[in-house]
Amino acid sequence: MNGQFDFLVIGDDEPSLAAAAAAAKAHARVALLTSADRKKRAAAASPAIANFVWRRLDLQDYDLTLEPVSARVTLLKEGAPVATYANARETAEELAEKGSPDHLLWRDFVEDMTLLAGAPPYAPAGYEKPGAPDIKAFAALLADPARLEQAARLFGSCGDILDDYFSDERLRSHLGAHALGAGGRGDREAGSAQALAEFLDADSWRVRAPKGGVALRAVLEQVCQDMGVETTHKKPVDVIANGKFSQISFDGDDKIKVKHLFFATPAAARQWGVSDGRSAQGSGMLSEGAHADFTVRFKLNDTIEAPLNNPGAIFQVIDDGGDIQAARNAALQGRLCDEIPVEFEFAGNGEVIARSAYLPAAFFEDGEWRAWTGQDRQAAASIIKDRLSSRMPGFASLIRRTETELSAPPSGASPFANCGRVIIQPHRHNAISAAVKLIDQVMAGDD
Repeated sequence: MNGQFDFLVIGDDEPSLAAAAAAAKAHARVALLTSADRKKRAAAASPAIANFVWRRLDLQDYDLTLEPVSARVTLLKEGAPVATYANARETAEELAEKGSPDHLLWRDFVEDMTLLAGAPPYAPAGYEKPGAPDIKAFAALLADPARLEQAARLFGSCGDILDDYFSDERLRSHLGAHALGAGGRGDREAGSAQALAEFLDADSWRVRAPKGGVALRAVLEQVCQDMGVETTHKKPVDVIANGKFSQISFDGDDKIKVKHLFFATPAAARQWGVSDGRSAQGSGMLSEGAHADFTVRFKLNDTIEAPLNNPGAIFQVIDDGGDIQAARNAALQGRLCDEIPVEFEFAGNGEVIARSAYLPAAFFEDGEWRAWTGQDRQAAASIIKDRLSSRMPGFASLIRRTETELSAPPSGASPFANCGRVIIQPHRHNAISAAVKLIDQVMAGDD
């Protein structure tokens, strides 16, 4: 692969592929860097596809079958599971049936959070562009009391908003776990309210490929190919910043010039040692929002019944609401927490896929930071196995094999440390639509 490109999109998850395809269809020249050793795995839940992305990429022309996640379920240490649904009426009825005192507030809460999620941002998220801030946009924000109040709420904490609405502690714990779990945020952390608002948006609910159906990722890979996205698996070895472009050299003789480096998810950026447009190395905790994403695929000797007999749901395991902030604090301190919140689901092939974002980006021992080791991976997998076993008796005895995947900064220097114009999409529940909107923003304001 050689030549000049508008974007180098790095990553092979669904948001990365959708952003690359959307930019190429808008006549940008796009290169895609994916991992050479990515394994083909059974499809699990993926980010949802918004209608505008579906139409933009003509996904109706592909043999794609999707189904919604049936419910979000939290398995607390004590008491019955707590479940919510994409349909507000169904959730209100479920809460009333379970005796929650807050069932009458649910619809108002969803409507308020939907309005909050739609509040226009002051600046495009994830794009660090040199130059003076947009003073006019900031002045307009200060002049509009309604927008200023929305911004203040979004910069607040998830826990504060939930405390304002609900007296049911179990419901608050459930919402905090699902809203914050994928991003590894704390419920008392400034800015975590935005994740709560996004979680209730229709586009944030993930979709599933039914057993035997075509996986969303496979379809998006085909769309990229059809749109003329040039893909490489070669390892980048050198980056030279040169004005508006960065020249990237790969293994072999391949060299490209790119205007923008685009990470559609923070996990993709972490894997390449990039944080907020800079090298993540040598910065202690790596960044204020640093954590690792850890996934364990449990291959079983026999099937196990899903909680609530609902294999189409996405589950969270927490003991109580205090687990969320405690696990977040442990991750920032560089240590594992035995009570980490864990999300899991049932794949179409019978695997149980568990993940947690409440793992440290690096470990702090004896006054120094160090990278992950194989022993750390084993310890994290053991904690997750124990968390699932505590909610599904007999689960551990059915495990035939486990496979782990880690998204954490590498121990060496990032090859992109000197690359300018780096775009990192922050964690978003509606990750695909957010990535497409962000790449559109960059193209519209390109100079």
